[in-house]
Amino acid sequence: MAASWERSRGHEVDPDRIAAHFLGHHRDVSRLVTCADDVLDAFTTGNPAAGCSVVLFDPAGVVRARRDCDRALARLLDAVLLVPGYGYGERAVGTTAASIALHEKADTAIDGVEHFHSQLTCLAEAAAVVTDPRTGATAGVLSVLSHHADRSTLALPLARMLADRVTEAMAGEPHRVTRAILDRFTAEHDGSGSWVLATDGDYVVTNGAARQLPAADQRVLSDLLLSSLVLADFTTQHVDLPSGRCAEIGVRPVHLAGTSVGCVLTGSPSGELALTRPPESVRRQGSHVAPTTRRDYAQDLHATRHDHAQARIRANRELLSPYLRARQEVVASIRQARNHLLIGEPGVGKRTLLVEQFRAAFPAGRVVTVDGEAYAGEGDGPEPDLARSADGRPCLVLLRAMNLLTPVGARRLDEALRPLVALPEAPLVVGCVDTPAVDATRPYGLLLRHFHEVTRVPALRYRADEIGEIALAVLRRLSGRRSLRLSLQVVRVLEGYAWPGNISELEDVLRYVVARKPVGEIQARDLPQLCFQGRSRKMSMLEAAQCDAVIQALYECNGNRYKAAAMLGIARSSLYRKIDAFGISYIA
Repeated sequence: MAASWERSRGHEVDPDRIAAHFLGHHRDVSRLVTCADDVLDAFTTGNPAAGCSVVLFDPAGVVRARRDCDRALARLLDAVLLVPGYGYGERAVGTTAASIALHEKADTAIDGVEHFHSQLTCLAEAAAVVTDPRTGATAGVLSVLSHHADRSTLALPLARMLADRVTEAMAGEPHRVTRAILDRFTAEHDGSGSWVLATDGDYVVTNGAARQLPAADQRVLSDLLLSSLVLADFTTQHVDLPSGRCAEIGVRPVHLAGTSVGCVLTGSPSGELALTRPPESVRRQGSHVAPTTRRDYAQDLHATRHDHAQARIRANRELLSPYLRARQEVVASIRQARNHLLIGEPGVGKRTLLVEQFRAAFPAGRVVTVDGEAYAGEGDGPEPDLARSADGRPCLVLLRAMNLLTPVGARRLDEALRPLVALPEAPLVVGCVDTPAVDATRPYGLLLRHFHEVTRVPALRYRADEIGEIALAVLRRLSGRRSLRLSLQVVRVLEGYAWPGNISELEDVLRYVVARKPVGEIQARDLPQLCFQGRSRKMSMLEAAQCDAVIQALYECNGNRYKAAAMLGIARSSLYRKIDAFGISYIA
């Protein structure tokens, strides 16, 4: 205690002014806080008249949780800023039982004037260390506070008891998550679903019926399960399986302590052969062309009208939202550590999509970028040592601009990628090719054997529904704290432009606007002249297929746009934007 007073004087702590500052709350709730919340809630529920407050500190001395059993004491702690989110270490308020316990890594108690700060002398405090059961390190400190007049010799044993309960809860936390997922898996397995798959984000568990499916079908279902967990997209939908059959599946989350810890997929065959699927080479290029002629509902009489309608909705959704499918494939590859190749026109956001989803899956992961253009010259540049990237943390090796590789550069990268297969924790390798198609005759064709999946990221002109949101996100990043907003007329102009430079060109246009209009609402006159050019361009094959699908849906629904949007599987606002973008007239 004397040493703590000396350190407090060395830190120049003001004994008459509380210097605690708000440091914020963690976005991701830690295992310590989750377990402590359960223990503290159980204590306060069972002892509402205990006359004390229990506070949890993290190793940095920041208050992470607090439970009160006395209103007067709670108001006192609020007055001295002993509330969650505030830093209450030794440098802020001087000597406390929590600061001594963190420094000495031992349980301690402080009574009244033994506190360094004058405003804390009315408190009696006992603190016990919470130990991480996995590493043995100090995970935090649990402190029991009461009025000095109500001090008790049982405060320190109480703090030790609660700290031990938190440690025990942390030791059983992984098993609790597993039990919650398995309980939900068992409940669904006993239900009507023929196939049941469950995951916690790392492993996938399947029942016997799902294991009897072909390997390609199992892979599609597991990819959909993992992507639903990462994207928090828990829905019921129709799926076309690679074996040629259709299935109705539903994905539901598994919640524990208010957070989603996993999800369970239940599915069953719909009894209908899937619509004719495009060849794999066409699917990889993103040309999901759905039939747009009037369907014959008399075919395949063993299937119901509802099954046909669901299959059409699924096909139309893939046709009208190719970017959503690309994002789901990227998420599944990251979760299952499958090397991936992303292709698409320059500037479509391949790297942004990849890094964003990798950071969401592994916040502490590292990204190692290898620029293909840097190895374009023969023999120049150092040899890339990608094996050093595996340091125990999840790692992403991003091969940028592979289409610019020379034969020598491709050979050097191939030699650098070979040793990664033998590593115990091999990094995830993802390549980016700035072309809309894969050409195996180019130098980078030597590297195609390292990738398990190929996904095409669609160009911006195929994502008219998202241009407004993308432009708003770019505008916020470029304008900083300035108040700038897009008018509806500007959004319509941006949706009508072809964007040959994709998102990179959109950023250049908005950077031009921000430089000339610091605040206010951006109008059409503020845009550069190029945004008003090319309005009569010829539609591509994908745009023509999308336009035909919209027209067919409107005809079958007698012009009812609400029903047409439901038939297409998209939002009504998306349907309105496509009608304006394609220039479709009113259909009665």
